[in-house]
Amino acid sequence: MNRGGFVVIEVEPGVDPRGDFERAWDRGARVVPLAKSLPPAARARILARIDAVRCEPATGVVLPTSGSSGEPRLIDLSLEAMESSARAGAQVVPFGAGDVWLASLAPSHVGGVMILMRARTLGGGVRFGAQPRAWRDLEGSTHVSLVAAQLARLLEDRAPVPPSLKAVMLGGGPSAQALRDAAIARGVPLYATYGLTETCSQVATGALAAGDPATLAGAPLPGAAITVDAASGEIRVDGPMLARGEFVARDDGGALVPLARPLATRDAGFLDAQGRLHVVGRLDAMFISGGKNIHPEAIERALCELPFVRAACVVGVPDAKWGMRPVAFVDLVSRPPRALAALLGETLERHLVPDAIYAMPADEAARMKPSRAALATRLASGERFDEL
Repeated sequence: MNRGGFVVIEVEPGVDPRGDFERAWDRGARVVPLAKSLPPAARARILARIDAVRCEPATGVVLPTSGSSGEPRLIDLSLEAMESSARAGAQVVPFGAGDVWLASLAPSHVGGVMILMRARTLGGGVRFGAQPRAWRDLEGSTHVSLVAAQLARLLEDRAPVPPSLKAVMLGGGPSAQALRDAAIARGVPLYATYGLTETCSQVATGALAAGDPATLAGAPLPGAAITVDAASGEIRVDGPMLARGEFVARDDGGALVPLARPLATRDAGFLDAQGRLHVVGRLDAMFISGGKNIHPEAIERALCELPFVRAACVVGVPDAKWGMRPVAFVDLVSRPPRALAALLGETLERHLVPDAIYAMPADEAARMKPSRAALATRLASGERFDEL
């Protein structure tokens, strides 16, 4: 669908969109990949933003991303930035001719787009098919990118890990140390990775060993400059893999605004003595309860340390006494032997134990990463959930 200098392409899991991408780039256009399953209202908001844009023609990819705000943002990635990210990543996780990357992430998100770009830039292949639910789905693949919930489901399969696998990239949000250690014990060649849409996905990556802390994301990629603000703990990033900018709505139409450099990520973290990046959580997800800072990701990691929890999402809710309190949603592999709150109390400080723990609704459990903003909105609307 041509919209000025933009070509909107509907993408869906298991279907190769690369021919459509290349034809758009041959015409000097920006590709806007939208999931075929995107709700009509969300699609209409994105298209309205695109129609308002006024900019010079250029090739690349424009990715709508809501971040943590829920409002659609249009991030403009150049081909050069994506190629730079692919080459830098390959210096840490080699990929090239003879290798096959399973398209496990949707190409409507930066992680999925970069699977295609790595193959385009480095010469490897891409395998399209159903989302991996068992180890046999990865047979013949050498590389795969997974979020924590996907890896947790695969580990439920007791079949052997395919010997073809050279690298399993784990990113997209927090993951528990127990999950990482379980994968390593099974022989999974596991790498942590951290990045954002604005950084063409990858900006820090490293191989994981048993016992590595759950916050570890890895060393900065070659060419990436990562610093941490001493006062706020905010991670800041610069390098050739940064996006061209963001399309921002204005009275006279949308305009491309270059990113401030270094990029303030709104993620909190630190660099260890070895120069490796650790990610603690989102600054805009943090809330204060009774004067104490609460990072939802810390509670999520603790929940996912429990062997019967596949995925977790924690939101803050208003509280008359404490200001805000945590509430958790969990996707269970099996029923816990006793109350989850009591189990959490054995590892977490009292103020971090959620006031309520609910079964994650099926639509959120089916997502690769549950939406904190969506669950908070549903709670605020009065929707009822099954309490565990």
